[in-house]
Amino acid sequence: MTDKSYGQILTEGVVRAIPWALVFSLFFLITMKIFLAMVGNEAKKAIDFAARSAIHTSMNAVLDSEVFPKVKQNTKEAIEYTVQTVNKELVAAYVKPISGKK
Repeated sequence: MTDKSYGQILTEGVVRAIPWALVFSLFFLITMKIFLAMVGNEAKKAIDFAARSAIHTSMNAVLDSEVFPKVKQNTKEAIEYTVQTVNKELVAAYVKPISGKK
C-alpha cells in the first residue's frame, strides 16, 4: 500500500468535488429561473399595486384635507413676495428703469 501525502489527498478531494459543485450549481440556476418565471411577474404586479395604492392614499389624505388650500395659498404668497423682494433689492440696483416716454 502506498501512502499518499496530504497534498495528494486534498487534490483528489477537490477534483471529486468540482463536478458535484457544477451539477448542483446548474440544478440551482435552472430551478431558480423556473421559480422566478412563475412568481416574478406576480411579485412585480403586487409591488406595483402596493406602490400605486400608497401614492393614491397619501394624495387623497393630503389633497382632501382642509389644510391643503391654506398651504397652497401661503406658498403662492411666499413666491410672489420673494419675486417682488428680489426685483426691488437685487435687480433694481443693476437695471435702469424702462420708461415709455422719451
